[in-house]
Amino acid sequence: MKKIRRSGYLADLKKQIKTNKKVFAIWVALRLVVLGALVSSVLRQDYESVFICLLTLALFLVPSFLQRSLNLEFPSTLQIIILLHIFAAEILGELSAYYIQFRHWDTVLHTVWGFLCAAVGYSLVDILNE
Repeated sequence: MKKIRRSGYLADLKKQIKTNKKVFAIWVALRLVVLGALVSSVLRQDYESVFICLLTLALFLVPSFLQRSLNLEFPSTLQIIILLHIFAAEILGELSAYYIQFRHWDTVLHTVWGFLCAAVGYSLVDILNE
């Protein structure tokens, strides 16, 4: 009888925990904050905020999905920056109204996003050259 090879999302998650403990800790912490905001939004019946929280939770999965589907390994620092940028744009910017409270919030996020795209491009070239 053939033994079924255990693969999939949970196996990748366990591998991620072992290799990138900092990334995983930040990922869990940010998800917990977003889940708290989600529960708060549901209790307030603010369904636009509920959608933003669900979108944020989905966007948090994008880096690991890209790594798994393209068989790439992004540097830990880049993963952390991507997660923090998603959190800053969606949760802080939209739900906490940082776009209104802080005059240059949008400019800062767009500047950081430009550097992030350059870093992703550089990382992909570096990874593909190996």
